[in-house]
Amino acid sequence: MAAEGFAFGGPWGWLVNRRGVNMANISLEGKVAIVTGAGRGIGRGHALLLAERGAAVVVNDLGCALDGAGRDTSVADEVVDSIRSKGGRAAANGDDVTTKEGGLGIVRTAIEHFGRLDIVVNNAGIAHSKPFIETPLEDFEQQMRIHLGGHVNVTQAAWPILTAQHSGSVIMTASGGGMYGLPDATAYSAAKAAIYGFARSLATEGKEFNVRVNTVCPGGFTRMFGADVAGLVPDQETMEAMKKAFPPEMVAPAIVWLGSDACDVTGQTFEVWGGLVNRYVVGGGRGFVDRALTPEAIVAHMKEITGTDELYQPVDAFDGMAHWQANLGVG
Repeated sequence: MAAEGFAFGGPWGWLVNRRGVNMANISLEGKVAIVTGAGRGIGRGHALLLAERGAAVVVNDLGCALDGAGRDTSVADEVVDSIRSKGGRAAANGDDVTTKEGGLGIVRTAIEHFGRLDIVVNNAGIAHSKPFIETPLEDFEQQMRIHLGGHVNVTQAAWPILTAQHSGSVIMTASGGGMYGLPDATAYSAAKAAIYGFARSLATEGKEFNVRVNTVCPGGFTRMFGADVAGLVPDQETMEAMKKAFPPEMVAPAIVWLGSDACDVTGQTFEVWGGLVNRYVVGGGRGFVDRALTPEAIVAHMKEITGTDELYQPVDAFDGMAHWQANLGVG
């Protein structure tokens, strides 16, 4: 997987990808990035490193509480001040990602301040945990509106610009909870899983316009993470060790790569935390075919059905259907 999408030549061939970009020193000079939820935690780390690597950054954040309540514009202003103090370019934005108008306003800030747009990092979100039986439908709706809706609104506002210029990178933020499941977080996990499906589908649309769409499932010790694990960690010493092991800014290098010309992958999802970068694999094995299928046959052939020895990773749903029809004689 590490070699996927790259051309190798000579002992140092890995330093140059297919686009001829020198990966030994990835620069974002001349690029403009939007980062939502950039006032604190993981998003703040994204904004700071994007700026350090040369991008002009729109720092979007409402400054709300973990449950989405309240407003504090100073959190975005502080990040902007930090970037500018180091010679970088940044502009604060306090628009709400959950509305179409908010998405348009965020993109408008990029164009008005910096004249273009190249990178969209959808990061804004909230979290709260409770058992499924105590989770009302309203919680699911809120999580979907903020996570999926926020991603859709900002991306939809940016899409005409990126497709018209035939270049750009959209980075979504899903979660291991959406990929693997997470106890006491069914609403959150459902919304994050929806983002995965959204990103995979949008990547297929972006290919003809040279617009990449990829997803990260980040991990870091943030306000959100700390609140989730507070009751599970045995003592303060363990809590401090976790903070040291999983600083939120360790996700940002993957964001810089995904937003840069050194990246030539699309439709992929990466787990990123604590120095780990790992591609999620979604596909199917050879399976079992019986045109006179019965429930009993399924029980008898569970080894073939659940096996992954001949794993195939479809580009999209149509590709998957075509593969299994061609290889298994279905249809």
